[in-house]
Amino acid sequence: MTELPPRQIQPPVQQHPLCVHLVDDDPMWRYLAGTALGERGWRVQDFDSGATLLEAVVRQSPDIVLIDAMMPQMDGFETCRRLRLAMPDVPILMLTSLEDESSIRSAYSAGADDFFIKSMHWSLLGERIRHLVRIADMGRALNRSNDHLARLHTSVRTGSFDFDLRSRRLRGSPGSFCVLGFEETRTELHEKEFRQVLDSAQHERLRDIVERACRAGEPFETDLVLCDANGAERSIRVEADPQLDAEGRVRLLRCVIRDQTRDVQTRRTLERLSSHDSLTGLPNRSLFLAALSEEIEVARPGDQQVAVAVLDLDRFTQINETLGQVAGDEVLCEVGRRIQQILVTRGEGEARMRPPLLARLPGDEFALMVPDVRSLAEVDELVGWAMQEVQRPYQVADTECFVSASVGVALYPRDGDAAGILLTRADRAAREVKSRGRNDVAWYLPSLNHDTRSRLEMVSGLHKALERNELELHFQPWVDVAAARVTGLEALLRWRHQGRQVPPNEFIPVAEDTGLIIPIGEWVLQQAAELLATWRQQGVALDRIAINVPTVHFERDSLLTTLRAATVVNRLASQSIELELTETCMVRDFERTLPRLEALIDAGATLAIDDFGTGYSSLAYLTRLPISKLKVDRAFVSQLGTSTQGGAVCRAIVALGQSLGVQVLAEGVETSAQAGALLGIGCDVMQGFMFSRPVPATRVREAIAAAQAVAQRLAHVHGRACAAGAAGEVLK
Repeated sequence: MTELPPRQIQPPVQQHPLCVHLVDDDPMWRYLAGTALGERGWRVQDFDSGATLLEAVVRQSPDIVLIDAMMPQMDGFETCRRLRLAMPDVPILMLTSLEDESSIRSAYSAGADDFFIKSMHWSLLGERIRHLVRIADMGRALNRSNDHLARLHTSVRTGSFDFDLRSRRLRGSPGSFCVLGFEETRTELHEKEFRQVLDSAQHERLRDIVERACRAGEPFETDLVLCDANGAERSIRVEADPQLDAEGRVRLLRCVIRDQTRDVQTRRTLERLSSHDSLTGLPNRSLFLAALSEEIEVARPGDQQVAVAVLDLDRFTQINETLGQVAGDEVLCEVGRRIQQILVTRGEGEARMRPPLLARLPGDEFALMVPDVRSLAEVDELVGWAMQEVQRPYQVADTECFVSASVGVALYPRDGDAAGILLTRADRAAREVKSRGRNDVAWYLPSLNHDTRSRLEMVSGLHKALERNELELHFQPWVDVAAARVTGLEALLRWRHQGRQVPPNEFIPVAEDTGLIIPIGEWVLQQAAELLATWRQQGVALDRIAINVPTVHFERDSLLTTLRAATVVNRLASQSIELELTETCMVRDFERTLPRLEALIDAGATLAIDDFGTGYSSLAYLTRLPISKLKVDRAFVSQLGTSTQGGAVCRAIVALGQSLGVQVLAEGVETSAQAGALLGIGCDVMQGFMFSRPVPATRVREAIAAAQAVAQRLAHVHGRACAAGAAGEVLK
């Protein structure tokens, strides 16, 4: 490379020449730019890389930095970013020969103040540098001004003055007495004027504090509440430092007065928010427990009783889901107002020292504390009044709606001697009411605590059931009696825990409540699909396998994902998996549910309505549902031959299925009489103990053979057998 001649520049003498740092890997550009800028009287220091520049700025802070965008190793954009972290106030001008928009955006996003295309327009470059430096200086000046202004704003609610004990006058600078409500121009007050903004009690307290401070010669501070000259209440803090004269006596108090009104109001608001429900304004759980603890301490020496009731609103989520959360909030507020009004009106005639306390708990629950309980009937009566008020209709979102409450009650000291225990046990009693039908009152019983512990143990066990391989599937065949053929199996979940078979009606509701039914349901679907594929490979001609899907699992997107994966991995044909859902699940929020059902069908499933006849779906919805099967509930099948109503319901369902073009399956068939009656009304597909009980996967082939044999006998006896050879064999 040709050696460049040294620069011979004699910059004019300036008082404060600009310090310019230039970084570029091109020595020719550094030379030309450095020469041009040096001729303007600026001190130019050049660098061949971003790394050397970053090392130098640590030792010397420049007025401006010029950075070439395109450099090897560390490019200009990275150099700019690092420099901006180290020196946020120094202006940076990015130099490049690129003119594309992405380079410009990159320069500014890296922290550059401006962008300059490399050229020989040295005058333009010089003016650009002057402009950026001038803007940077203005920015720093503005920051200093803003800092000063911020300090003034911070102290605007503060005044200082001297209190002369001889003349009893307060003297301060202009604005010092604005805190007290006086004009900004007032610089002097007499003690009498100051006394006018204090009530007598506040003035006497302040006078005593001042006298003690003067005798001791020590500073003091105190908080006061005063009414200023405009009649507004203010919270202020006064700090004073006694000043001694030549004789060592206090003649002057040098004071600072601060307006704390907004701070006090903010603190009170925060305290209220931390102790009260923001929606209803009622005490929250924390304040309720604190008040209950105090009441227990009051009641303990005199053997008094304290009652705690938890009111859990029934089916409140339906209001939120149907009318929206705003409407639900209105109902919650109205419930609180009604119960609070009951406590006021019903308590007016009672000589009760401490009134009942109502609080809102999280969600849709309210808590009621009744102190100094004289009789349990008194509590029952008060709770009954509250329940009546809750049940009155509500008018929200132009709709009349109704709610009720399940109430649980616990009593101190009988049911517990601590606030948290009483509230928990009252809540447990309320949950017991919900489990047995809602809209009632229950007092806590020790047996409920045992049930709660059992539930906790069951939840813990379910969390580990999958990893411990405690879950398994049993299968019950369904039979097309007319064809004497088993066409499918229903997969039924079983749990063997700690050496015993846990009944499904015990653990499945718990799994649904806790959300564990989701991973368990996905495991069931995968296992069933895998077993169906295996049996088909072994020659078992099954059309499909059915799986029960609870509502909470149906509403999860993971059901569709798991279904697709199970059918693809196991190479199952379309309609090999049948999903059994309840009527309520299918018609709930119908317009949103319908696309989900159609997506499941597209993924290869068929849909069946389980326990048909026990729900409340309308025929209008039923005609739009993409279902393939109706399963007649066992409650109706069991009445065949003993009740005309049962037979009528079964005939109606079969006729409905035929008119809709869907298959009808009767569940719970246990006797030949029931099977005959079903065949007589045109229901050929059945499932029940008569054909086979649920069996493990290892006994499925045996169960299919037994069920088929029973179907052949039934078809022969009732004359429903098909032509010879039409039945076919399931097992090859």
